[in-house]
Amino acid sequence: MNVVPERLPANQPLAERYMNDFASVSSLYNMNVTDPQTWVQRAAWLDQNKHSRIERGALVDCLTAYNLAHNDHESVRQALDTLRQDDTLTVVGGQQSGLFTGPLLVIYKVVTLILSAREASAQLGRPVVPVFWIAGEDHDWDEVNHTYLPDLHGEAVKIRMEHERGGHSPVSRTEITEAHIQPVLNQFESLLPDSEHKSEWMTELTRCMQQSDNLSDAFARQLGRLFGRFGLILLDSDHPDMRQLEKPVFRKIIEQNDDLTKAYLASADQVRAAGYEEQATVAEDGANLFYIHTDEIYNNERLLLFKRNGLFTDRKGLVTFTRDELLDMVEQHPERFSNNVLTRPLMQESLFPVLGTILGTGEIAYWALTRQAFDVFGLQMPPIVPRMSFTMVEEKIQQLMQQFDLTFDDVRQRFEEIRQSWLNEQEDYNLDARFEQLRKQFADLYHPFVQSLSEVDPALLHIADNNQHKIEAQIDYLYRKSIHAVEKQHEVGLRRLDRIAHSLYPFNKPQERTINSYYYIGRYGERWLDQLLSVESDLNGSHRLIYM
Repeated sequence: MNVVPERLPANQPLAERYMNDFASVSSLYNMNVTDPQTWVQRAAWLDQNKHSRIERGALVDCLTAYNLAHNDHESVRQALDTLRQDDTLTVVGGQQSGLFTGPLLVIYKVVTLILSAREASAQLGRPVVPVFWIAGEDHDWDEVNHTYLPDLHGEAVKIRMEHERGGHSPVSRTEITEAHIQPVLNQFESLLPDSEHKSEWMTELTRCMQQSDNLSDAFARQLGRLFGRFGLILLDSDHPDMRQLEKPVFRKIIEQNDDLTKAYLASADQVRAAGYEEQATVAEDGANLFYIHTDEIYNNERLLLFKRNGLFTDRKGLVTFTRDELLDMVEQHPERFSNNVLTRPLMQESLFPVLGTILGTGEIAYWALTRQAFDVFGLQMPPIVPRMSFTMVEEKIQQLMQQFDLTFDDVRQRFEEIRQSWLNEQEDYNLDARFEQLRKQFADLYHPFVQSLSEVDPALLHIADNNQHKIEAQIDYLYRKSIHAVEKQHEVGLRRLDRIAHSLYPFNKPQERTINSYYYIGRYGERWLDQLLSVESDLNGSHRLIYM
């Protein structure tokens, strides 16, 4: 395996600047994770502010129960015992659940978590454990219900779990049954390439899915199977036992809600003043808190709360609370509450001794909106470690790139142009020039002829104009059919070219945002994960090509 740095601009300008020019955006964040003293300074702050977090023993008890059910591995049990120690710190990252773990970037986030925890522990000379936060409270089903695998031609095919659910219930509360599971397992198996590892992993995936009542549970079991041996601790943010622990934090969010709103608005102004667009909605009347509502019509409907005339309510007016009523509801039913993207960082910081947090580029951008909210809570924004970014280049793709003399940058930025240029070089028909000549000859003959008709009847000009458009359209149609005929002649070469783009940049997007990790796990087995975890960590989150 050969690892080569290859620039891939972030999809968020603010994240791009954070990773490559921290000083220019330092006012929006807190600590520069590439500074050798950052881990030391952050650890010292955490040691001095233990009182700001939930009691450690209760947290570990909750995590232990969850991991025994979803991630029962000796290394995880050891990590939990280590976390119980007063001097143990954590590196935390998370993601909403995804079908069969979702795209590659989820795996890369876990790899970044584990490597960062190892590196920080070695630097500080004290234990640091990795914690993965499954955002089971998220309600965007269409974001988590699908994944992609390449077909025989290398083109990504969508695998989607059909579900009759309606509304906006959390993914962890959306029940899945055999009727939902079996069709996606069948399609996944049909697309997963044959290999010595395929049968083993399909058995594992089937087991994880059939033992689970929802996608979050299946996601946890799959991550546990892949990374439990590395001591990765998992949690589901929507688990009722976690909500019990979080009651004091929810109360604090409600009690200091107006101050939090001012902080988010001030940070949004600061982001705009720096020349960036805020990547999460900051509403003047927003409570930045969800309430999960059930009645005779709605079942676990996740409602975003707003402040109206001294009351907390939702857009539909389904629920309305005074401040005291909302506080009472937190005490009685904490499982009915969940954070939004702006208060979730505060919850994470209130639960764990977070030495650092692993974020993708979109998360880095919207976390800039939370800097001043940490101050409201008497907390400190943790150092942000950008998720590591990779593109896998299999041997057959390397060979094709050499055959067509292509670089990764060619595929990412100029592929269609290169494809058309290659096709033009293969044929001797000179179609572009000949059709251009035909269009010119037609125009040269037609225009004078039409003008002469105006002497017969000026009304003929309108008919002639319509006729011209029809003839030009027919010429264009003939051109397209001719190009298609040439492409058919060179179909094998074009398929090879397209295979490169399908593999490295499917749908004109980074590979890590599309292709499912089991494509590589199924082909190469667990040694692929071992190789990823042997890659040198990169606190800048730079993109790298991995030649396999």
